[in-house]
Amino acid sequence: MPFNCEAQNSYSSGSCWDTAHCVKESVNFGSSGAFAQIADYKGDPSTAAFVSQFEPSNAKISGGELQLELVKQSDGKGFGATVINTRAIQYGTVTAVMRSGCTSGGVVSSFIIRNDAIGDEIDFEFVGADKATVQSNYYWQNHLDYTKMVKSPAMSDTTQNDHSYQIQWTPDQIVWSVDGNAFRTVKRSDTWDSASNTFKYPESESYISFSTWDGGSGAQGTSEWAGGAIQWGQGPFLTNVKSVTIDCYYKGNDTTYTPPGGSDDSSSSSKDDDKSSSKDGKSDSGDDNEDDKDSKSGSKDSSSDDDSSDSESKDGSDSDDSVDEATGSDESSDESSEDSSDTSGSASRAASLGAVAAALAAACVF
Repeated sequence: MPFNCEAQNSYSSGSCWDTAHCVKESVNFGSSGAFAQIADYKGDPSTAAFVSQFEPSNAKISGGELQLELVKQSDGKGFGATVINTRAIQYGTVTAVMRSGCTSGGVVSSFIIRNDAIGDEIDFEFVGADKATVQSNYYWQNHLDYTKMVKSPAMSDTTQNDHSYQIQWTPDQIVWSVDGNAFRTVKRSDTWDSASNTFKYPESESYISFSTWDGGSGAQGTSEWAGGAIQWGQGPFLTNVKSVTIDCYYKGNDTTYTPPGGSDDSSSSSKDDDKSSSKDGKSDSGDDNEDDKDSKSGSKDSSSDDDSSDSESKDGSDSDDSVDEATGSDESSDESSEDSSDTSGSASRAASLGAVAAALAAACVF
């Protein structure tokens, strides 16, 4: 994708695709044009809303739904799948109707909005250790502060029942909702960090993705967070996405960007105003303490312990960025506290979009 394709280092100056920007759409995976394998995609977003990332691919359309499967490899570890939207979004509302594939401890499923080059991310993550909730978090420029994780209220089994998961992302705040009920709000004004003189708030144009991966074979903290080693007899491990609705914050089309109402971007308000607001308000950082996390799509092992994101191999198998993550106590969504400083010394969270450069490398040489 354009965030990762370097024209100057490619086969020709025209090898990289232009960035396709957000357009309002409802993606029904039972319809044509919803999904394509990466080997078949030629850079035209009108032909596929989502594409796979790995080859061999464990993503496909089944029963009118997008299906991502986690399968066992010969080394006993799981090999997952990731699919990514072919258009980038900068603010907007994204709603996914889906079921997680976490029928055993160790299995992780996710719904993420992320810019892998910059490290901004907003996510929902499901773990086999807890089928009754989904976890929410956000990151700014790969500053990995896992203490900000907040769980949703309990719901019916996320592996057996379709639920609607929504991320509403604007220049001023992020709201996470399940089945139409908001359970968490993070205001940009509350992310002000006086030490660095900046707002630690995700704001870069990013890609929507879905993934499933093996957390049970990761580092100790990751495995504990995910629910331990995968019990393969409890499979198959299938994450199913029925539909995705995307409502862009910027209106117009994929080449004309205007904020709602045609006014200037509301994020242009002065830092002094935001800083003043941050002093009066409280940040929603949550106290669920997750020490580190090994997060990556596809096969995983524990091989990295730093704060930078590394690229994965195209087949998603042996480029692991381990991050231990210990799950803390659950916390009500309306409890708030000052955001804690970013956890130092944590390992890199090679997010599911971390594979995009390698997985789409072929696009740079077509």
